[in-house]
Amino acid sequence: NAQADAQTAESSKDRRKAKQELQRARQEYEEKVRLLEAEEAANSGKVAAMVLPDYRTGRNERDIQVRNVSLDLDNGKRLLDSAEIKFSYKRRYGLVGKNGIGKTTLLKAIAAFEVEGFPRHHRVLHVRQEIKGGDNSVLNTVLEADVERNGLLEEVRIVCGGDDDSKFAGDLKRLDEIYARLEIIGGDGAEARASMILSGLQFSPGMQRGPTSALSGGWRMRVSLAAALFIEPDLLMLDEPTNHLDLEAVLWLEQYLIGYRHTLVVVSHDRGFLNEICSDIIEFKNHRLIYYKGDYDTYVKTAEDAVTNQKRVYAAYKDKRSHMQEFVDKFRFNAKRASLVQSRIKAIEKLDLEAPDNVEIEPVWRFSIENPEPLGIPIISVNDIDFDYDKGREKEEYLLKKVNFGIDLQSKIGILGPNGAGKSTLLNLIMGKLAPLKGECIRNGRLRIAYFTQHSADKFDLQLSAIENMLAMFERATDQEMRQWVGRFQITGNDAIKPMMMLSGGQKSRVAFAALAYARPHVMIFDEPTNHLDMESIDALIEAVQSFRGGVVVVSHDQFFITRTCQELWVVGEGEARRFRGDFNAYKKHALEKTRKFVEASVKSLSNIN
Repeated sequence: NAQADAQTAESSKDRRKAKQELQRARQEYEEKVRLLEAEEAANSGKVAAMVLPDYRTGRNERDIQVRNVSLDLDNGKRLLDSAEIKFSYKRRYGLVGKNGIGKTTLLKAIAAFEVEGFPRHHRVLHVRQEIKGGDNSVLNTVLEADVERNGLLEEVRIVCGGDDDSKFAGDLKRLDEIYARLEIIGGDGAEARASMILSGLQFSPGMQRGPTSALSGGWRMRVSLAAALFIEPDLLMLDEPTNHLDLEAVLWLEQYLIGYRHTLVVVSHDRGFLNEICSDIIEFKNHRLIYYKGDYDTYVKTAEDAVTNQKRVYAAYKDKRSHMQEFVDKFRFNAKRASLVQSRIKAIEKLDLEAPDNVEIEPVWRFSIENPEPLGIPIISVNDIDFDYDKGREKEEYLLKKVNFGIDLQSKIGILGPNGAGKSTLLNLIMGKLAPLKGECIRNGRLRIAYFTQHSADKFDLQLSAIENMLAMFERATDQEMRQWVGRFQITGNDAIKPMMMLSGGQKSRVAFAALAYARPHVMIFDEPTNHLDMESIDALIEAVQSFRGGVVVVSHDQFFITRTCQELWVVGEGEARRFRGDFNAYKKHALEKTRKFVEASVKSLSNIN
């Protein structure tokens, strides 16, 4: 009996120890739920900034609505003033507003639960930075990004880790809860799903198995995006997600987000992207959030109609008031009309109390590029060019092989293809910045080429003023001439002479446009020109390109920009550069089908290895 009692005591001790270990694990997980702050996650190099939900509230509402929100920044600047934040479940919102208004700051505040009254039972994630490179594989980095999933799996391991099944009978209910939650957040088939997402963002099987340290900053940003899509939070907030993607990845991302199972908020300057994915638009203006049903184009029309109607209402008010005031002024000292005058004065006072707001329509900024003088043919002729950065490589493996095409003053060419296919290389060959291994690129001796990239505004010396930078680029120009020139691009007064570091992003872009136009090019070459431009600047650039009577060559993932500026499409890939026989919609179908096959093959390849 003593031996049996000892065994019972030992068994009881083991059971208590196991339960204590389980309790510790659960407490650790709940602490992560409560205390994992977004800033800590970002600073520690995590994939994305996320605060885990507090499920202990017992709430399961999926819509989000917080009224009368006022939010101040650390510097005292007001971000929101008596605004309303509302997100309906499964709606896809585009958040738009002028550059610098605070769109990114607002998303950060929401993700960190800094908005008073914001419900804490939601998984909220804001993708804000690239991951840090390390030895961990790309695929594992995505899998490990879901902190909640990993915590639940660890709890399952502890619960099921004992030899004596009976002693864990009391934890079966908890196991049921865990498995139910794992099903909700998509814990099943996680590796295949992570691989599918990475493949859609154009990661090959080899890249998925490789370390993140081998990736460039742009590709590491894609890993962050992939991790966010894999986690599938209740509220996913993406900030300029297309900036580091090629067109193929953008097209895949559109389709994926259209089918997103939860609530989505996107900040993007890509109008085509917003039109494709958004069910609603939120305009951030005057410290308020204004909600519109429909895609971006619908929002623009609705907002314009509202402004037009408001102007009409205000004009009617002013006209009515003017007529009444005219009567008062005319008969103010007429004793016979005294009662009528007093009646009109009271009517004016009442009218003023109910006066509609006057909407100030901001002037639309546009610029033009002087059309060039005619040039003899050929303008640019590319003949049988072979090129590769590794001169010792076999010719069959060259980046570009036997490339032929021409550019004239009527050309409006869009160059498409995945990252790494050779699009930017082809542009550099056209401009003479690279020499072909074989073949030739013939350029007219009087040809002037202007080159504009996503980094054009970053190439200025920010210690110098706009005028000083322009004079450094165009040495024959005078100070007065350049002052007048940048003034055409709304860089006037003190803005023209203060260091460019003090200019806004939009103003820097205008200086870059000024340099582009001053070159008086015959051919303009654009390499991802829209990446850091706001909507107004993109529209201005599109109109300038449309009215330009010279040659245009564009590499861009911005569908709206391509469709508005290009008349023919060339596809670079697998060593070739060939004209695409079809319009942009036909290319989209072609690219999506190609990506679908690539995703299937990649996932199958990784599953065979495992």
